Order: sequence, then C-alpha cells, then structure tokens
Amino acid sequence: MEESTTKLPKKKNQINEQNKKILILGGGIAGLSVAWRLVEEGYTIEIFEREAEVGGLSRTINYKNFLFDYSAHRFNSDNPDILKRFKQLIGKNLLVVHKKSLIYHWGKYIEYPPKVWEIVQTMPSKLLILSCIEFVITRVYRLFKAPKTNSFSDWTRFRFGKTLSLHLNEKYAKKLWKKSPHLLSGDWAYQRIGSFKIIDFVIAIFANKSYNKVFKASDPDSDVFYYPSRGIGLFPKKISEKILNKGGTIRTQAIVNKIDTIKSGYQVSYLTPDGSRKSTGTHIVSTIPLDLLVKSFNPKMSKQVIHASKSLDYLAVIIVNILINRAKVTNVSWIYYPSEKILFNYIMEFKNWSKKMAPKNQTALNINITCRIGDEIWKMTDAEITERVIQDLENVKIITNDEVFDSFVHRLPYAYPVYDLNYQKNTQLIRSYIDTFPNFFLSGRTGNFRYINSDQAMEEGIRCA
Repeated sequence: MEESTTKLPKKKNQINEQNKKILILGGGIAGLSVAWRLVEEGYTIEIFEREAEVGGLSRTINYKNFLFDYSAHRFNSDNPDILKRFKQLIGKNLLVVHKKSLIYHWGKYIEYPPKVWEIVQTMPSKLLILSCIEFVITRVYRLFKAPKTNSFSDWTRFRFGKTLSLHLNEKYAKKLWKKSPHLLSGDWAYQRIGSFKIIDFVIAIFANKSYNKVFKASDPDSDVFYYPSRGIGLFPKKISEKILNKGGTIRTQAIVNKIDTIKSGYQVSYLTPDGSRKSTGTHIVSTIPLDLLVKSFNPKMSKQVIHASKSLDYLAVIIVNILINRAKVTNVSWIYYPSEKILFNYIMEFKNWSKKMAPKNQTALNINITCRIGDEIWKMTDAEITERVIQDLENVKIITNDEVFDSFVHRLPYAYPVYDLNYQKNTQLIRSYIDTFPNFFLSGRTGNFRYINSDQAMEEGIRCA
C-alpha cells in the first residue's frame, strides 16, 4: 500500500554542477518550485508553459471585480520549511482562515468531516441498524482474515461494511471519479480515509469527535488553512518574480511538442503564437502530463511505454462561476454533494475565505464538476451546464434563480490523475524507462501522476531540485 506522504523516484544524477542549463516543462507550482530552488543556487533555467500565464491549477481570475480561483487551494503543510516559504512569499497578504465545511446527506446539511454522533442522528434508521450490524460482523471477520486492499470498494467495505462504505465513501468516489469504486485503487481510500481502531469509534460517539479524527485520514483537513487575500494566484506570481529576479527565463504560450536527445543533453521544440522555436539544455525536469511527455519524446519510447501512457486516466474539471446579488450565500468555505442527482461535486464561496474576493453587497459561488473530455457533461454548452447548475442549487436550497446576474465557465482538461487498478504498474513502467535517460526528472501532480495538493507540489519541486 502506498503511503500518503509524497515519494519521489530515485534520481540518476543529482543536479550538482554550476553552469548547467535546466529546461523545465510546465509552469505549475511544481515546475516553478524546481526553478526557484535552482536559481537560488545559481543555475540557468528555462520554463515552458503552454498557457498565457503560469500557475497551473493555482491561478486566479479577475472577472468584473470578482476573484475566482481555478481550483480550491487551502494551503497547509506538515513541513515547517514549506510553510515558512509560503508565508514569506505571500507576506502581508496572508490570511489564516478557519475551516468550516458541510456535506449534504439524506436531505440535510451536516458538518464535514461529520461527527460520528451526527452520522448516527442523520442516517435513516434502517440504514443505521444495517450499518451497525455489518460493521460489527466486519470487525469480527477481520480477526480471522487479512483485509483486502486491491480496490477502493475492497478497502472500505472490508473495514466498515457494505452499507456504511456505500453511503459515506463509495457514492461520492463514484461521482467524483466517474468510475466504479471496484475499479479504483485501494491506494485512494488509504490516502484519503485512513484507518482506525474500534475503541476510537466507540469513544468518538460519546466524545462527539469528527469522522476524520476517528478514521485518521491522511488528507490534511485541519481546522485552519492559509490563503492569500486576493486569491491563490498570488502564490505562483510571487515565485515567478523570484525566478525572474535571479535571471531565470519563463516562456508562456509555449507548447512543447518534441523532445530530442542530443550529444550535449536535450533539445526542446515548442510552438508559440509567432511560430516554432527550439531550446537546448543539459537537464530536463518535466511536470507535464505523462502521456504528452511520452508522445513528444524522440527517439520514440517502447511500445509498452506508449501503451502504458495511453492507459493512464485523467479527469477533466468544469468550473462554473456564478455571480449573485446577495452579500453572502453561506457562512462556510466548502459544501460537498455526494448524490449523483446533483451535477456538481462541491461548491465554494470564496468570499468566506477572503472578503476581498467579491464586492461588499454581492458574492459568488465556484462550482466544481468532474467529467472526461468528450463525455456527455463535457459536450454540454456553457449555457446548458450553467442552467443545470442553477437548477440544482435551487433544489438544495442554496440560491434562487433571480439572484443570479452573471456567470462564466472554464474547463480544465488535465485536472486529476485517476488511481485505477493499473495506475501503479503503468506509471512505474514509464518512470523506469525515463530513468534510463541521464539528467531527466519528473515532478508534480501530472508529471508524476500523483494526486497531491499545492503544498506537496511545492515540496516535491524543491526536493527534485
């Protein structure tokens, strides 16, 4: 079972000589962090970012005096050095935000992570009785047989019983990942849910502890998080300034389409609005999606590696941003919706993160929807998907249609790596092949095909350097 902490692939040669040129593919947090650390040590770096600005998912949009992040980024870290760097970067714009989240279960809003007693009170009585019976049977059964860990369903059902697993874990996992929990790796359950002792569960009922604290989830869902007052986009902006001030080069709207191995190292070909360009370097750090990396490599990688890269599964995300004529809609930072009858996975009101994210007497909601490129949801027009979202928001009693005065949509094709049953085998095959090339490194969420947060991407980038 993979541990929840970030593990980096073994490196062939450390970047330990001055006057080497490092080409960094991708300008997200991982790529920027690699570059930042390297320029601090005096290395020459060149970043290639396909979008018009750096940051990857950690970007902020300014739309009619409303600020929207591309994705949710509640920054926190168990690593003191990473947290210190983040705080120093953001400076006086840093906010400490008290986390408060809800989940919509059985027609009611309850705290998330839910307290055990809250689950007991909210769950329909028949489901509760069945869950308790299955839970006890499961715990006894585990005394005589080792737990299964292959799939998400195996992992959760063997620990909590079918009913409890289905309603608290599997439904949301299926909705979020657009894949049966039987086809998702147990690594995902281990990473996000954790494990627990039966005595902790009993104590928690009377102590009213939260679900996460009982199940010892490794996902950092602490009571507070750190956030820039005008959006997460300040994070990559500040790193970029550090890089440029040290003489680093950042190329935006630069789409890498070919990587050649040459005598002195590597040559990267990339497309710009002004035509094709080439750059050479002694080292490469890639943070771009593995399938795009494999496709662009010359000489071509083996058929097995190409097949493995094509087998990797990524989720796309559609973000619907809705502007509302009301000072506040909620008093929480995040609300989850596990029901598949509701199109979106969760909503955020960034004004509850920072009052500077929206005008005084108005607010906005940021709506997260996962899908795959080319599926029914992805093919919906912006108008169709917005209409459906507003209808669902009315049904769950968040807003009324007449309060909405504007909206816009953006789509992110490579948002989440999906941990299916074969992801470890496929990624290991690709990494092992790339590991045969000198001074070639992988880093980041898409570069390493790891579901990590922005603090972990920063840490991984710095460690890679």
